[in-house]
Amino acid sequence: MDLQIANGVQAHIQATNKFKTVLIEYKFRTLYEPETATARTLLKNILVTNTKKYASQKALDNQMSWLYGASLSSGSQRYGDQHVVTFRLNVVNDRYIGGDDHLLEEAFSFLREIIHHPNVENKKFHQKTFDREKINLKHYFGSLNDDKSRYAVMKLNQLLFKGTKQRYLGMGSEEYLDEITSQSLYQTYQSMIESDTVDVLVSGDVSLKRIDEILKKESLQDRQALLEFPFVTLPTRDIVEKVEEVSEVIQGKLLLGFHSPAYYNESTYFAGIVFNGLFGGFPHSKLFQNVREKESLAYSASSFMDFIRGTMVVQTGIAFDKKDQVEEIVLEQLEAMKKGDFSDLLFVQTKDMLINHYNQNDDSQSGSLSKVYSNRILRGKDFSDDEWLAGVSQVTKEEVMNLAGQLTLQALFFLKGEELPNA
Repeated sequence: MDLQIANGVQAHIQATNKFKTVLIEYKFRTLYEPETATARTLLKNILVTNTKKYASQKALDNQMSWLYGASLSSGSQRYGDQHVVTFRLNVVNDRYIGGDDHLLEEAFSFLREIIHHPNVENKKFHQKTFDREKINLKHYFGSLNDDKSRYAVMKLNQLLFKGTKQRYLGMGSEEYLDEITSQSLYQTYQSMIESDTVDVLVSGDVSLKRIDEILKKESLQDRQALLEFPFVTLPTRDIVEKVEEVSEVIQGKLLLGFHSPAYYNESTYFAGIVFNGLFGGFPHSKLFQNVREKESLAYSASSFMDFIRGTMVVQTGIAFDKKDQVEEIVLEQLEAMKKGDFSDLLFVQTKDMLINHYNQNDDSQSGSLSKVYSNRILRGKDFSDDEWLAGVSQVTKEEVMNLAGQLTLQALFFLKGEELPNA
């Protein structure tokens, strides 16, 4: 069920009695720019730390305790060419507590305080809070290099999208952090509140009429809705970009990045889902069984398809001296997929597992609501469960083979440890 709050501001209510909590999300969406994304990531951290009314973290926590242990969080995420900041509050449904039948209204009021009444003076964020959160974010950026698997993914992404803004993380980059001031961040905040496309998502055992009455108090004004879809086209190259780095790792990280024709809501979408399940998405997949189990060339081997940016990434954890062998066998398995070298039993098993995973999403309140939002951004309307399940079920072997034939290797990144000198 949908409600139009203002131009560019819409609410979606997912009425369900599966959960005893109500999940409320406010999502602010704009075009992705790495500089702005960095500021918005810092902003979302600050806004959930304190407000004008709740001027300390302790005061904020006390209020959430008073709301029967409500939990507050925020996030920033890139959807292709767009950036989304989320404020999320999970609160117990007042149907189950007795004696307080206005808890939902109080929860919305609390979120409005978080979003619309930040701890600001003279058009600047509270300096002590700003300084602390800026340092915290700087430390977080620095810590990303410590997770070598994540570091390797970041490096491959930089190779795949070299020369474009997509080479940066969804949360932005540390290189833009120093230039942000408490005053410039307030300007970022004003732009988000006044100009972003906004979606209010509510999941729980609630009535449309009650939510409608609550949202009439919303102070978000008309704005121009962001109507563009966020899809990104990967610039392809004839020569594969290959980079090796040496680091303090005990296990090599070999990643291969491919251009993919499979995009959400395109004719290749469902074939891409099934292909990935067969190729590297499950323990029975080609990569896992042949690279890891049969040949014992890798400690781990998997693939992931990005249906917004048109890429496929293969990740492997290997011994340093197995790099050439693993690269060769990964490409051999892709050739096998092009030729249809996979059994009918494996084909059916993959579809069944995909359908099972999809259905499990509805067992999570946040996962179910995330599915709704992704549909809105990527398709402009909801993908019904029946549509999705039918789409996967109807994929043919020929469609998977055809998709495999259109995947082209674009970049390779290898992270290895230092080779010990001969004794």
